[in-house]
Amino acid sequence: MTDRLPSPPTPSLGPQTHDIDRETGIVATTGQLAAAIEDALGCRPDDAVLESLLLELDRHGYVDWVTVTRTGAHVWDCSESADRIGAAIATAVADRLASWLEN
Repeated sequence: MTDRLPSPPTPSLGPQTHDIDRETGIVATTGQLAAAIEDALGCRPDDAVLESLLLELDRHGYVDWVTVTRTGAHVWDCSESADRIGAAIATAVADRLASWLEN
């Protein structure tokens, strides 16, 4: 796994902060996502580790890297992440079940 971020279609500098908007989608910086995880689970992941995970998820199409803010924070679009991850899990489970039934 390399540390290089993927390039968005049109790189640009975004605003200083992005908010999580639950009506139109979830767009947030790595730090904001780490804070949301901390609020939900009571523990905060290391921002660098979370960013590495988000990068891998982006490479596989589960989140979308949007831009970098003026302060250097990476912005992620997780609007469809739950559906994408859920579909991947459902496909894997269905494939395992089909394999099990065939044997």
